[in-house]
Amino acid sequence: MRLSLLLVGLVGAVLAQEPEFPLTVDSKVQEGVAKGTMEKGEYVAREGSVFPGTVREYQLYLPAGFDKAKPSAFMVFQDGVIYQAPVVFDNLIAKGDMPPMVGVFIKPGVVPAANENALPRFNRSFEYDSVTPTYSKFLIEEFLPALEAEHGIRFSTNPNEAAIAGNSSGGICAFMVAWHRPDRFRRVFTGVGTYVGIHGADQLPVWVRKFEPKPIRVFLQSGTGDNNLYCGDWWMANQMMERSLSWAGYEVKHAWGEGGHNQKHASQVFPEAMRWLLREWKTEMEVKANVKGESKWKGYEVVGEGEWEGVRKEMDSSDFPMGDTGMVTSDSSGVVWMWSVGSGRILRLKPEGGIQAIDLGKRQVWSMGAHPKGMMAATTVPATFERPNVETPQKHEMVLLNEEGVVEAQEKPDGPKDLVFASSGRGFGCDHTYLIELDTNGIGKRKKPRHLSSRGYDFVSSLALSPDGTHLYASQFLSRSVWTYPISEEGVLGEGAELYKLVNTEKEEGNFHGMCVDSNGWLYVATSLGIQVLDQAGRVNFIIPTPRPASDVCFGGKDLGVLYIACGRLVYKRATKAKGVVSGQMAPIKPPAPKL
Repeated sequence: MRLSLLLVGLVGAVLAQEPEFPLTVDSKVQEGVAKGTMEKGEYVAREGSVFPGTVREYQLYLPAGFDKAKPSAFMVFQDGVIYQAPVVFDNLIAKGDMPPMVGVFIKPGVVPAANENALPRFNRSFEYDSVTPTYSKFLIEEFLPALEAEHGIRFSTNPNEAAIAGNSSGGICAFMVAWHRPDRFRRVFTGVGTYVGIHGADQLPVWVRKFEPKPIRVFLQSGTGDNNLYCGDWWMANQMMERSLSWAGYEVKHAWGEGGHNQKHASQVFPEAMRWLLREWKTEMEVKANVKGESKWKGYEVVGEGEWEGVRKEMDSSDFPMGDTGMVTSDSSGVVWMWSVGSGRILRLKPEGGIQAIDLGKRQVWSMGAHPKGMMAATTVPATFERPNVETPQKHEMVLLNEEGVVEAQEKPDGPKDLVFASSGRGFGCDHTYLIELDTNGIGKRKKPRHLSSRGYDFVSSLALSPDGTHLYASQFLSRSVWTYPISEEGVLGEGAELYKLVNTEKEEGNFHGMCVDSNGWLYVATSLGIQVLDQAGRVNFIIPTPRPASDVCFGGKDLGVLYIACGRLVYKRATKAKGVVSGQMAPIKPPAPKL
């Protein structure tokens, strides 16, 4: 009996073993095929590196006949040499199935041990599993330039000529580099990618559906025997990524099998993946977003297929005093008013074109809003202004501006750092941890929202009104939250609710979150991820990536149909199918009810 049980156990163990994944001829050394050369090195992170104190080994593959004087297509591999990649490169280049490409095989960083009785710090998970742009910054701005200087080579800056790959955590790392920097990488191969909840990668299938499609081509590999651990199920997570990429209109291909969490199956399919990723290299190398026009991204209902266009190029930069905190707002005629916090100059951009500068002399602008008198209201402080304690009201002037400058000014006891007005003439502002109710004479009454503390960094950063004028939206600095407050007919704020939640990353907290609304009741919020667009139920339906992290957003231009954003020192615009609402100068609009 024991012998029978033993035999049954052995048979079961054999049946449960992972299948074999023999390498194809493309992954084996072939006679008569010119071989590339390998160069080894070590990179020690310089002072100021995003990964300070780290040391990492690397190898470079240079194809046969490589000309160092010319910029070269290249592919970056995480975790060093994997997938028999140098041999595959030799064979596929010889067959003409891929262009001559440099291979960059980089290992994760390690902070050396302090002494023989200490353990080194291993940076792999920190570098690879994160969904922030930190590793892409290291790779593009630090590591690749260092290789060029050390080895006398030049990497192509054409993103269509750059690919990136990795296995497990190296796989999600590869995807995130292309995700954050499609201007430098557009072809991705991931084996048993770690799209699970270690440092936030479990969010990626949803991100793919919410963000405007990017020009990235992706090949995924995983198997039924992949990891199933405390942070997620790799096999299911890879399938979710594939379904999301397909739904959003990406060029995506996969190789599913019964393998485990290793490189076996990925190594077998790697040559096939390379052919697919580079299939048009002899004709047109460009990888495009939504190339088949099949994306279901909801944002196309608002912005179409357009792109952001720089506005600053239309101006003389000497007349544009934008600091790091650029701001934009508009009036009902579509004129866009642009300034930077603390600046004494405002720029007016007319719908028909042309820039006009308004110099406020010794005043510094803090906020602006469309006033019911048909002008713009601006909160200003003296040029000698010193930031007070957060509990101390700011002395300021609220000035009304026409296209020629200040019309009237009145000193107020409380200083809003943002302004919005209702058509009744009443308004609202915010001052650090306080909301301010303004009567028709501009006299303010401070109210401290229950959800905010007295800490100086925890404050209301931007305001907007719903299209019907019955709710005040308040974004919270260093938070994912946008709160909404009902407004009585007398202009009194009711109890707030944390209705709106923004999409975030580990480092996505702490920007200005400027806001605006459209006639459908959608809320547009400027964040470092892009313009997040939420329905009236508080759900982020889609995200419009911006050229740089955005601090403010408004509708302007003809028929209030153009979206304007401030990104630090620059302003961009993009045509939309929506129509903005300028509270204070437009009659209240009842938007359609959201789908619940």
